[in-house]
Amino acid sequence: MVYTLIIVLSAIAQYFGPWWLMPIICFGLCFWKSETAKGAYGIAFAAISTLWLSYATYQNIVTQGVITNKIAELFRIPNATLLFTAVTFVGGTVAGFAGMAGYYCRAAFVSTK
Repeated sequence: MVYTLIIVLSAIAQYFGPWWLMPIICFGLCFWKSETAKGAYGIAFAAISTLWLSYATYQNIVTQGVITNKIAELFRIPNATLLFTAVTFVGGTVAGFAGMAGYYCRAAFVSTK
């Protein structure tokens, strides 16, 4: 459920706002629902990796690879596959740490009996 909520809310937020709304959403949802730090990191990483890879693939298909090739050329990345891997890894890592931070904040402020 958290996985789906992160994908849906982050997609909506990033459509209307900047990319950095995504870690705020991951933080909040993992603060609310996560059971372990490892689970919070894993769910947030997987959800945002899925979202960003899907959106990058969509943009690549719509523009027929023009934007992807220009961005890869700009950053001197040899091909689009490596660019997709980098985007997925960076987004997932940011989301994972935000989710883990949400879990640890809840653990620090909410007493568990």
